[in-house]
Amino acid sequence: MRYLIVAAHPDDEALGAGATMHKAAKNGDEVYVCLLSHWSPTRDDNLEEGIASSHAILGVKKSYVGDFGCMRFKDEDHHAIVRFIEAAIKDCQPEVLITHHPVDVHVDHGITSECCLEAAKLPMRQICKIKPIKSILFMEVPSSTDWNINSSSNCFRPNVFMDVSQEDIHEKINAISVYKDVIRKAPHPRSSSVLASMAVCRGSQAGTEYAEAFQLAFRLGV
Repeated sequence: MRYLIVAAHPDDEALGAGATMHKAAKNGDEVYVCLLSHWSPTRDDNLEEGIASSHAILGVKKSYVGDFGCMRFKDEDHHAIVRFIEAAIKDCQPEVLITHHPVDVHVDHGITSECCLEAAKLPMRQICKIKPIKSILFMEVPSSTDWNINSSSNCFRPNVFMDVSQEDIHEKINAISVYKDVIRKAPHPRSSSVLASMAVCRGSQAGTEYAEAFQLAFRLGV
């Protein structure tokens, strides 16, 4: 199985799907990550080094890292973002595509989701030889997906649960921790204790000890 996680910023992919990524790589699946931005005006750590360290922990086979402006995606060339994601899809030909929920409170996340869904149509357009994507999932990113309180928009509705282990959760937190000041103190949603508790909560919904939750956007087959 080949997974491609498309995220706006470094750490988003680990926050939303880190345990699933670690489990997949551990099981011999191929995990790829497409990050649209590699810098932030509000962060002073070396994000490029952080990306390499974080992805090594999670077992990422290849990373595609863009240079779109953090917190400025709305001002970027929309089609340039779509083409960047399409290039990653062409290269790794994923069977499972994971990205942000479209109504995350962070504007960059919503734009990433929109562009990703456009790029995911690539196999259907018949302009290049590429295998169909079997599943598209939205992930939940703590302090972004859960902070959308706009009742006029559709909120995150988990209906796919990935059964993960305590080790997978531990390595997810380790992968997030390589970035400066991303892990916060409880009760912040990005604290170690809350991240671990969320895995227990999602596990309880699915009848397993630990889980990461996703919302299914598309599925090919039964």
